[in-house]
Amino acid sequence: MRLDQKYFIPFMLVVAGICVVLIIYFNLRFMGSQQQRFAERVGDGQEHLEQRYPAIFESGSITPAELSGEQPLILLFWASWSGRADEAQQDLFRRIQTHGSEAVVISAAVKDDAGHIREIKEAHGLPFIFVDGTEHYNEVRLPGLPSLLAFRPDGSLFGSRLGFSGPEDYDFLDALLSTEP
Repeated sequence: MRLDQKYFIPFMLVVAGICVVLIIYFNLRFMGSQQQRFAERVGDGQEHLEQRYPAIFESGSITPAELSGEQPLILLFWASWSGRADEAQQDLFRRIQTHGSEAVVISAAVKDDAGHIREIKEAHGLPFIFVDGTEHYNEVRLPGLPSLLAFRPDGSLFGSRLGFSGPEDYDFLDALLSTEP
């Protein structure tokens, strides 16, 4: 069967339209399932609290559980090569300042160079604790960057978020950061 030339362009436009609709549908479906997979991998968060992370600007290593106590603890997996992750880190810092919170933030860099991390830390004045999160990130197979886990002072998981499309993504942190110890 042969397609008449006068119907070729309309036929191709219909095929292209169907392809665009399918791409959008499967992309949205994938993004929705990513959040679900992230929540499943995070579980109650205890594995991440007990993980030992190599410190970047200090010697030794750090376990988030050692730092939890009377303040909320936030564990943020990020990378300097991810613009969204850098924005997430800056938004997190602004929120902590706005609330006057003494939250402990562990900034777990993934597949990054200490020089790049130092540049970002100094450029934005981030008082976070910087660790190398690459090994744990790969081991747990977190589905994307940035990945944020927020813990109450008692060590229980308050919430988590995968990705960062804008400041509204971290609005849930306001309730954690505004609570008094």
